[in-house]
Amino acid sequence: MLKLLNVDAAGERALRVVSYFDQLLVHQPSLESVVRASAILADCPVGLSLPGIGLRLRFSPEGLELGDRAQPESSAKLAIEGPDNREDGLAWLERDGARGDLDDFILERMALTVASVLVRTVPLADIDFATGLSDPALAQLLINEKANEAERSRAARLMGIDQSSRIQLVAVQSGSFLPAHVEALAATLRSAWQRQVFAAQMSKDVVIVIAIGRDPVDWNVVSVDGRAASSDVVDVLQAPEAWRQARVALRFAGLGIAWPNQLDAGRVGVLGTLSALDPATVRADADVRRIEALAASAGGAESIRILDIVLQTDTLRSAAREANFHHSSIQSRLATIEKRHGLSVRSGADRQRISIALLLWQLIQN
Repeated sequence: MLKLLNVDAAGERALRVVSYFDQLLVHQPSLESVVRASAILADCPVGLSLPGIGLRLRFSPEGLELGDRAQPESSAKLAIEGPDNREDGLAWLERDGARGDLDDFILERMALTVASVLVRTVPLADIDFATGLSDPALAQLLINEKANEAERSRAARLMGIDQSSRIQLVAVQSGSFLPAHVEALAATLRSAWQRQVFAAQMSKDVVIVIAIGRDPVDWNVVSVDGRAASSDVVDVLQAPEAWRQARVALRFAGLGIAWPNQLDAGRVGVLGTLSALDPATVRADADVRRIEALAASAGGAESIRILDIVLQTDTLRSAAREANFHHSSIQSRLATIEKRHGLSVRSGADRQRISIALLLWQLIQN
């Protein structure tokens, strides 16, 4: 894996961190291997303390084991949670200078990986199935496409999910989630959908919800803060594909005026393939660059909104009513936009080009 400093885009570096730990998890690493790999990735000494099992580890960025020492006050640190959601220890990064912009994210992924390693040694009898809150490490195993069926099956059992169940996975994105928010979300959805629901925090702003049942969840009976998207109903062992569906659909949730904040993956259909396009390729497209320039111009946000409304309505008069503008004002603004693009929304082919360019631009913003 390339050093993270050699990768330009922050988003791409974060994806590399996720991929790095996912690949590590596939090989069923020891705790020593996890700490060593984290130190190599972070390019600084990394430590792990698990007092419950009498373990304390430190490794250098060269992968060499270091002697024990007190954890520096300036280090980035994160509590490790075990399979029963109790705080079992601490992980930290040791930097002499300023903290790296991905230090907290590396620690978060390291902590999940450590928890996954601990899961393999936890007997079923020690797990409390009563809570609707789930260990993020177990959720990570359940949706990891590189984990084998036995690992995913065990993760489901540890969460209290029968392997014969049918499930839907829901991705919910909002502001920073606290444990109390995740618990409240699970309770709200459980009450609205009248079914067993499990929830686990996957990152600072994303929660995975696992809804048990053979019928699709009904978004008409509940409203959640932020954006949310649900997968198809699948077998438990198909959880990785369901999570992929939910994450793709989440990118469309709340996108412009055409997409509600809560939706099912089935509504996305073939448009989901657009979300798989390389963002750099999308940004380089001439039509998308024109949308970007329009958004960056004076009054750009309003121009984008007007264009979106025009593309979603049948007539300019309908668009004017929707935008709360006079018909002549909409016509004037649209003429300026069309001149910038050299295209006309009255032409079927041009309208399709502008619609796709706008959608692609919205996707890379989301």
